Amino acid sequence: MTCYRLAGRRDLFAFPYPIAIWRDPPSSVEFVKNLAESYGAVHIYTVGDVVTRNFLSQGLVPTSAAIDEKTRRGVKVEQLNLFKKVIRVVNPPGYITEEAWAAVEEAVGGGVVIKVEGEEDMLSLAFIKLAPPRSIVAYGHYMGALIAVPVDWYRSHILKLFDYLEKC
Repeated sequence: MTCYRLAGRRDLFAFPYPIAIWRDPPSSVEFVKNLAESYGAVHIYTVGDVVTRNFLSQGLVPTSAAIDEKTRRGVKVEQLNLFKKVIRVVNPPGYITEEAWAAVEEAVGGGVVIKVEGEEDMLSLAFIKLAPPRSIVAYGHYMGALIAVPVDWYRSHILKLFDYLEKC
């Protein structure tokens, strides 16, 4: 069983790890596109409605994405037909439920949009842990930055955050 719950040190999870892009779209998406080309990325995974919509509106279709259809900006993600499969999961705030983890395991193979009832934020950690080499995980920071994680460079450091999660 793979289920995690945020137990404490919420402040550690709010830090903008590791590449914070403090630019508005489309230049933030262009930055990630250039990073992906330099890094030789084969996969880009997006977590969050705004991030996913911004990538799609710039013609950059993520390998897979996780959204919860709730944003502070009232953004709706269009173009979900570009993904082969939609997986619906329940994932409360501060959790990575077993079904959400299983959905990410499938999504790293590509062509999946995970629609979360609850909150998708913590799924960025699951994508970072499960993504294959040469992947970038992109998600939005609550202060407005786009965060990009080239997993080969930062996975071992970010996975230390699992020390602050409880198994559930």
